[in-house]
Amino acid sequence: MNIRNNIISGSLLALASMSGFAAEMNAGTIHFTGEIIEPSCVIEGDDGTDSTVPLGTYPTSLFTDVGVESTLVPFSISLKDCPLKSDGLPSVQLTFTGTTTLTGVNNLLDVSKKTTAGTTAALGVGVAVSLDGKDTNLITMDGAEGQVKVPLTNKVDDILTTNFNARYRSFTKTVEAGPADADMTVNIIYR
Repeated sequence: MNIRNNIISGSLLALASMSGFAAEMNAGTIHFTGEIIEPSCVIEGDDGTDSTVPLGTYPTSLFTDVGVESTLVPFSISLKDCPLKSDGLPSVQLTFTGTTTLTGVNNLLDVSKKTTAGTTAALGVGVAVSLDGKDTNLITMDGAEGQVKVPLTNKVDDILTTNFNARYRSFTKTVEAGPADADMTVNIIYR
């Protein structure tokens, strides 16, 4: 009889343990929340999404060596209609591209090869761009990420403005006169 009682007691104990174990398996539910958004930031320029930054006029004699720079010219990039800040998207990134074939470095834009009325473009200079306050760190024009992050806000109508400086910079010891225009394309990345 002892063996029979032990088997019944053991079976009842196992059954009680299993029901307690089953209750622990369903102790709570994890709810995942979030949102998938369409990219929405728009650059607010002085002509739609485009802007023009006059860099000024300088004599060739200013550029006496490689790396000589003209005066810093401040400009801003403003974004409107951006999504609201979230844990998954605290900021957007700006990336930059432009032609750097003649300068030979990815942080110095070529000046225009376009000519007007028989004039040739300037030689030996390019256009350098940096974040305001970080003027020794030139922005690369190769689409690299991580250079400029623009924090998003919790207000719907906020305009997000980032300040920059641009200037001419010589990449040869001799600079030749001519028009010195350059174009930089700005892209917005959401990640």
